[in-house]
Amino acid sequence: MMQSGHEQKEPQLPFSVRRDLRSQEQQASNWQQIEQALEQEVPVRQLGTVAIVRRMAQWAAAAVIVLAAGWALFTATQKQALPDEYTVIKTAFGEKRKVWLPDSSVVVLNGNSSLKIPKIWLEDTIRNVWLEGEGYFEITKAKTPGKDFFVVHTNSMDVKVLGTKFNVNAYTENASVALKEGKVQVLYTGKNNDGKTTIYEMKPGDVVLLKPAEAVEPILEKTPTEVVADWTSNEYHFDYTPLQDIAVMIEQRFGYAVSWQDSVLAERTLNGHMHAANLDELINALEVTLNINIEKKDKRLLISAR
Repeated sequence: MMQSGHEQKEPQLPFSVRRDLRSQEQQASNWQQIEQALEQEVPVRQLGTVAIVRRMAQWAAAAVIVLAAGWALFTATQKQALPDEYTVIKTAFGEKRKVWLPDSSVVVLNGNSSLKIPKIWLEDTIRNVWLEGEGYFEITKAKTPGKDFFVVHTNSMDVKVLGTKFNVNAYTENASVALKEGKVQVLYTGKNNDGKTTIYEMKPGDVVLLKPAEAVEPILEKTPTEVVADWTSNEYHFDYTPLQDIAVMIEQRFGYAVSWQDSVLAERTLNGHMHAANLDELINALEVTLNINIEKKDKRLLISAR
């Protein structure tokens, strides 16, 4: 269950990184290059026709995905900080947790997720956090536009925020971010784009998917803004979602691997809404809705026909 009330103290969990051996002059030079790259003007291109319209509408975001080469240097610089400069907050499988950041921003972590945050937040500087798994963010607006924006780093992308509400799903390289409120620009450097960065402009209800194995360009889908990050309230909205996709979600959030008595069952789809506060409630709802049996044993789920 998601915790309520303001948490007085976040646990400081181990995080192993290597010491930064560069000089202060070198670091200052790197930061100057990064800031110049972030502030450069690039022509804006409107998002085109939806390439694939399907899947569950479980993600939400109001953010900027940054995949330009300059961010590689930025991320590398941040990873070389001292171990005691950060706090890492983790959730167990099936757990949800609300975190209040020093700038009054709020993050809700889904199960099997972690958030790394700096212990010290300085004004007029980029606010950086690192996410593994899934998180819903409500970010306060920058006091100094262009100087203290908020950046969520994941293994697949970086999300640049200027003050808004959004969800990031980054359990795997097939990451996603969707817009709930505000305006979003997606900065993308594709393999077949001659190294040039293209900016895609998003509107509320847009969802951007990264599927490197299937598509070179980001994929745009649409979703009602009211179902963005519905998982924070133990709600599930499915839009003709294959049971195979639901099985992947269960494994990511709850840590149970799914197997099938008959692989044809994985192709069944679910359309509608359900409430489930935990895995057992979700299993019961799926059994009734899809007329299937789900046996839970030793961190595994066996799905069979009735």
